Amino acid sequence: MTCYINSTLQSLLTLSCFVQEVHNQLLLWSSNPKLQIYREFVEVGVCRSSNMKKRKKMSLSSFKRAVAMVNSNFQGDKQNDAHEFLLCVLDMLKSPESGWNYTCPVRDHIALELLSTRTCRGCGEQSLMLEEFLSLSLDLVPEGSVSRCLQEYLKESKLEYMCECGAKKSFLKRSFFTLPNVLILHLKRFRLTKTLRVKKVESPIKLTEELVLNEEFMTTEDTTARYSLVSIISHVGSTADSGHYISDGVYRNKDMGDVTDCWLTYDDEDVSPTTGASVCQKRATTAFLLFYEKQH
Repeated sequence: MTCYINSTLQSLLTLSCFVQEVHNQLLLWSSNPKLQIYREFVEVGVCRSSNMKKRKKMSLSSFKRAVAMVNSNFQGDKQNDAHEFLLCVLDMLKSPESGWNYTCPVRDHIALELLSTRTCRGCGEQSLMLEEFLSLSLDLVPEGSVSRCLQEYLKESKLEYMCECGAKKSFLKRSFFTLPNVLILHLKRFRLTKTLRVKKVESPIKLTEELVLNEEFMTTEDTTARYSLVSIISHVGSTADSGHYISDGVYRNKDMGDVTDCWLTYDDEDVSPTTGASVCQKRATTAFLLFYEKQH
C-alpha cells in the first residue's frame, strides 16, 4: 500500500514556495550523488501532470526506495503512518553536508522555533529554551477549531521542577519565536488505550480556510500572522492499522491568479475537482495533517 506516500507527496507538491526553493537548488542536487532524494522528488513533481502511468509508477517506486534506504520502516508494501513518512522525507531534504552554498528548502520555509519559558512558582526565576519543529502535533479538542487545538497546545502548564530556591513547582509556557512560510499541523487521531492498543479518534474539528495567529501565540507582542489552508491529508477508516490516506490540495492555475477556491482531491490514481469550503466540511472527522501557507 502506497497511499500514505502518494498523499504526502501530493501535499508537499502543493506548497509553491517550498517546491520553488527545491528547484532553485538545481545546480547542487543535479550534480551531487548524495542528494538523490532531491532528484527523486523533482521527478515525482514532473510526473504529476503526466498521463504516462508507467513513468508515474516508476517514479513513485524510486522515491520510496530512496526513503527506505534511510529508514527501513518504509520497505515493503505495508501501511505506514503518513506523518512519520513526512517527517522522514523532510529530515532527508534538510540534511546535506555543511559547507555547501545551499539554501535549505525545509529550514527556510517549514522549520519553526518555539520558545519555552519555565517560571518558578516560588522565586519567579525564569529559564528559556528554543526548540526547532517541522510540525506541531496537536491533541484534539472535541467540537473545537484548529485555533482552539493550537491554543491548548501552547497554553501554560504546570511542571514538577526543583528550583535552587527549594520550590518544586513551575509553570511552563510556549510561544512562537519564529514563524514558517509553511505551517504543518498534525492532528493526533491515534492514541494508545489502557490495553496498549492504538485507537482511532474521530472527533470532529472545525476546519477553516484561514488560520490567524494573534499575539497570544507569539513571543513578540503586537504580532499577528495569517495563514491560508492549502492542503489536507486525511485518514479515512475506523482503525489505525487499516484505512486509507487521501490528499486535498489547492489547484494553482496561473490564469486564475493566486486567489482561487479550486481544489483537487487526490485518491491514489483518481483525481477529482472540489473546493476549499467543501474540503473543510467533509474532512472534519478525518483530517490528519494540515498544511498552511503564510499570507504576505
